[in-house]
Amino acid sequence: MGQEFRWLALIGCLAVATGAYAADFQLTPDEARRAQAREVVIRSALDAGQRRGTVRAAIRIDAPPAVVFQVMMSCADAVQYVPHLRVCRVRDRARDGSSQLVEQEIDFGWYAPRLKWTFRAEFVQDASITFRQVTGDFKQNYGLWEFEATDAGAGTLLRYRATIDPPGYVPNWLARSTFKRELPQMLTDLRKRCEAEQTSRAAAATPPRH
Repeated sequence: MGQEFRWLALIGCLAVATGAYAADFQLTPDEARRAQAREVVIRSALDAGQRRGTVRAAIRIDAPPAVVFQVMMSCADAVQYVPHLRVCRVRDRARDGSSQLVEQEIDFGWYAPRLKWTFRAEFVQDASITFRQVTGDFKQNYGLWEFEATDAGAGTLLRYRATIDPPGYVPNWLARSTFKRELPQMLTDLRKRCEAEQTSRAAAATPPRH
């Protein structure tokens, strides 16, 4: 799939950065049960207007971490499933492949001006992606994705933590929508893509019947 970062620009504008650790997001027994049942788990701590704060999410994916990680590494495909994402390009890469500088634009249509931002993403192969806005329209935008192997390595528990403070021109109702509706939908769509990729790989690895 190449080395472009398909960044999960979370839910139309949820992005994140280094310094936050999903390890502080341990699922409760009830959340673990729900994740096992393929529900999207969301836990948030937002301000009174529900437009800024910290959100945590988790989803179970029936594909190994290596597949999920690779699916999240192509800007070219991101616009197909990330809500409102119109531009995604890699501006720079570390020589050792440990980080990328990624530029994105999010278009809400007539609801608000385009959001533009550039973030640095740092990778631990098949284990984590941390990222931080270095320039752009957000007041705060940082967090982490973490890939935990499940089912003897055949599956992944994908955990996410982000702290977001959008610019003032984004309406409250639109900011709330990204947390309440678009984040779960994007995670669900991401899971579909990962599991489809895993199915395709498994089919390609199966010898033809004679």
